[in-house]
Amino acid sequence: MAKSVNKPSDTTIPASPAAFEASNQNEKLWGNILLASLAVILILMTVMSFSYGLSGDEVDMNEYGKAILKYFTSFGSDQMVLNMPAEYNRDGVMQYYGGFFDLICAIVNKVSPLGEYTTRHVLNAWAGFLAILFATKIAGRSFNKQAGVFCAWLMFAAPFFLGHAMNNPKDVPFATAYIAAIYFIIKLFENLPKPSVKNYVLAILGIGITIDVRVGGILLIPYLFVFSIIIYVVKQWFQGGKVELKAWIKPLAIVAVLGYLAGSLFWPYGQKNPISNPLNALHEMSNFKVTIAQLFEGQKMPSNELPGNFLTKSFIMTNSYVLLIGLLLMAVFMLSIRKHRNAATIYFVIFTGVFPIFYIIYSKANVYHGWRHVMFAFPSLAIAATGGWYCLSEFLAKKNFKFGMAIAAVLLLEPLSFIATSFPNTICYFNTFAGGVKGAYTNYEMDYYYNSVKQDVEYFKKNELPKLKPTDTVVIASNCAHLLLQYFKENKNVQIYYVRYPERNQKKWDYSIFHIALIPEDEIKARTWIPKSTLFTAQVDGCALSSLAKRPSFDDMKGFDALKENKVDSALGYFTNYLKTDPNNIEMLNLMANIYHQMHRDDMAQQYAGQMKKLLEVAE
Repeated sequence: MAKSVNKPSDTTIPASPAAFEASNQNEKLWGNILLASLAVILILMTVMSFSYGLSGDEVDMNEYGKAILKYFTSFGSDQMVLNMPAEYNRDGVMQYYGGFFDLICAIVNKVSPLGEYTTRHVLNAWAGFLAILFATKIAGRSFNKQAGVFCAWLMFAAPFFLGHAMNNPKDVPFATAYIAAIYFIIKLFENLPKPSVKNYVLAILGIGITIDVRVGGILLIPYLFVFSIIIYVVKQWFQGGKVELKAWIKPLAIVAVLGYLAGSLFWPYGQKNPISNPLNALHEMSNFKVTIAQLFEGQKMPSNELPGNFLTKSFIMTNSYVLLIGLLLMAVFMLSIRKHRNAATIYFVIFTGVFPIFYIIYSKANVYHGWRHVMFAFPSLAIAATGGWYCLSEFLAKKNFKFGMAIAAVLLLEPLSFIATSFPNTICYFNTFAGGVKGAYTNYEMDYYYNSVKQDVEYFKKNELPKLKPTDTVVIASNCAHLLLQYFKENKNVQIYYVRYPERNQKKWDYSIFHIALIPEDEIKARTWIPKSTLFTAQVDGCALSSLAKRPSFDDMKGFDALKENKVDSALGYFTNYLKTDPNNIEMLNLMANIYHQMHRDDMAQQYAGQMKKLLEVAE
């Protein structure tokens, strides 16, 4: 980076040799603590990954990774990756994902002694750890090693990020590549106008791999020029220095062009036309047309109709106070750090965290599942929050109070406590802005990535499956059947059927595993979706996320068979008997009310309608 004429101030630079030596020793101490912290975090995340379940996208992305591997090992002759089967490519956009992480998973799974998805979860956790590592490296360089330690634990103690780090094959690898590329871009700028070959290669690969994870990584290319402007403004306006931008044009152009082309190195669709296809993919993904119903502020609504405050409100509600306070502190101290020797870097990192969020809000992009689609910005925001606490600590130190970072460390105990008590459902964290988990439960999406289903499966395999004879066949109905098919792949006597929750009484099954994401919101609020025959419920703070139930009776099916034969009285008898075993079944009560109404027996119709209304009064 070009040197300024006047040395910018840096509160970390001691005024005397003795103070300098003391500061140097302090940095060494915190450097050792940082290494120890990272080692502990890596071990914890690796061990934790074994307890997490399959996520909603994981099966599809796993198959995509295998298809990419076949494409490369066949030297491009196997073209299935460009025409993935509809069962995996339900949204029709899979080819637009770079798939770099999934390719790595497919390769490692060829030699891994672990299960296919267990291996993926370990690799996913390691990707999350790398995001922490690179964010920590930037925080340590921008502020000091103590700040680096805090940044590492701040990210680990972020329940939303930590939960996704275990089984989110899209957003977490993208966040990792994004922050790693930012780190290498910073290193590149530190050596301009004559960066080394290593600086070139790492910056180019950083940008390329980010694009090869998700095409949104193209953002990093204009970031090169944004960083140049930030450096120019900081050096010449705030620090009285001088910057020769002309000398940077050639190296930055080289990195921009080669970084863009590198984005297609491991991406079959990109390789078909490395110039135009990445831009086509960016256009398609920026105009993502698939909508998903989301529970937000107590109402289910299509994701493309969510209010403008969806992202910001979701971010505020699902992050810890220590992180939110840190961001506020950074906003307060933003101007005061303009003379810090790393001011330009700090401002650039803040930009990489804030700009994508506000651009997505401005463009009204189709986002859902909280703020997971902007998770790539989270490491940058964690660095910014760390900087806020660092600035407060430095400010208090001048007032002879040397425990500013200690206050932040104490606040970390709150999210860490939630992680320990909710594991492995840490993604369900909500702070008091949403009323905690209980306050958020009937108003916002919970466990939308289906992590908790594994807990139902494990209970079934431990407690119910051993009761079956080898010759018995058992049917499990579920609204997340594509995941259960993976869990029970080795259990040939277990059949999995996809069943919509409202239609469960019309289908034949012995057990059911239903997940909250696809349950009608009025039944979530009334909590009638957990029947009396429930054997196990995966939950957080008493709030059900998914449940395993045994069918209480087959009288409901007999009733539907009788209806098909127009034997209404027999059907009513069967339905009445069934409701004795499942009295809170809203669908069956509604059916009984409608049948009696059509028979002009409004007294009985009102009786069943009244029972249904009473159960749903909580939802109102």
